[in-house]
Amino acid sequence: MRPYTNAEKKKSPQKCSPELIEAIRELSPIERVIGECVELRRSGFQLVAACPFHAERTPSFYVHPGKAVFFCQGCGLGGDVFRFVQRLLNCTFRQSVEHLAARVGVAVEGFQPSPELRARVAKLTVQCEEEQRFETFSNDRIDAVNAKYRALSRAARNAEDCLREGGLLPEEEELAWAALERYRLFEARVEREGLCDMEIMRREWLARKGEGHRNAAA
Repeated sequence: MRPYTNAEKKKSPQKCSPELIEAIRELSPIERVIGECVELRRSGFQLVAACPFHAERTPSFYVHPGKAVFFCQGCGLGGDVFRFVQRLLNCTFRQSVEHLAARVGVAVEGFQPSPELRARVAKLTVQCEEEQRFETFSNDRIDAVNAKYRALSRAARNAEDCLREGGLLPEEEELAWAALERYRLFEARVEREGLCDMEIMRREWLARKGEGHRNAAA
């Protein structure tokens, strides 16, 4: 496979329909596409090989067929089958679609998706948008927990320093011990309630969604 030149990259249009992308993805299992370029061997649920994008002695390039993604622990590059082709051929996303389409005999121009494919893509789009909303929810939760943890941690360190140095008034000593207690209680709460646990946050997210649907229907 010949890498694209910069001039060729500029000539190629960029837009592809979601239906075309999904059809090409379905016909291009990532393990087959990558297996044409590198020698893959099985390692549990994954496949491993020497990374084709940087020199390495110990294989650190993993392909996960079930998730249809690859990731190199050595150079940090990862993504789906289109990203692999983009990096391999130095091409645009559109050109990666064209390359894979030619590989499986699908005509890019004038592609007409079936009603079933349209329905599947619409469902996947909704799922993707929902997953993005959950990701925003979980990131906001983690950021808030981390911010409070840092603030309480700073206050607890200052309180420890003051108690260690001594010479505090009774009310100052009481405030110092209270700061330490707030930190201890919050740390215990994070662990007890799993405030940053992904599975627990997902259950909470689904519960909030269900409550929202019930309120909207009321």
